[in-house]
Amino acid sequence: MLIDLHAHSHLSKGCELDPLHVLARAEAFGLDGVAFTETNTQDGCDELFELQAKTKLKIFVGLELLTDKGQYLCFFPRPDLAPEPVQMWGSNREKPWNAAECLPKVKSLGAAIVAARPYDRDSQNPAGDFVLTLSCLSAIEGFNPKVRQTANELAMEAAESLRLPCVGGSDARSSLDEVGRGATLFKREIGSQAELVQALQEGQFWPVQMGELPKPARGPEPREGRGPMQRHRTRGRRRH
Repeated sequence: MLIDLHAHSHLSKGCELDPLHVLARAEAFGLDGVAFTETNTQDGCDELFELQAKTKLKIFVGLELLTDKGQYLCFFPRPDLAPEPVQMWGSNREKPWNAAECLPKVKSLGAAIVAARPYDRDSQNPAGDFVLTLSCLSAIEGFNPKVRQTANELAMEAAESLRLPCVGGSDARSSLDEVGRGATLFKREIGSQAELVQALQEGQFWPVQMGELPKPARGPEPREGRGPMQRHRTRGRRRH
């Protein structure tokens, strides 16, 4: 089952993507599901889940937690019951939330945690080797089409060092053209939010590159991925 585990919609600040259009685009790429990981919030998860009646794809909800040491995709069995980050740690306007404090708390609430784009030096407060000190992770994002390939390779090396699996996701935010560029291939069918969390904790999944990589805005042309990376270049092709 192919799921884009990292996508945004208008529920994220600075993003204008209609979630229904995101789902339609993902279906055109042959995906089976999309996880909307809005920035620092799950407010609006009811709106997203209500779209299930309008699509064949499975809809999942997480949040992308921005901290002083990296970005983390957090998936709760019941997003509607999980407290908002601002409720737990207050405003982050003055300074970002402390990863060492936040991540254990998120884990204690039953969430599966994925380190997103940890070696992307162009993002604010990248995690870098801090991820190597964490024992609360379920996985590391090993393929993100919006970062340099060297950053993806370092993420996969970190996952290997921690003996963790890797996920893939499009990180779509600016354009529908970004949707479906990356995904995660799960060994079994995922039918619910709780099953997604369980599957992430069990670790039987692999990152997948979908379609052709967009031309990079900076740096050299990306090289072929390595490690567990799989490639899907044909739209509409499905893998289960």
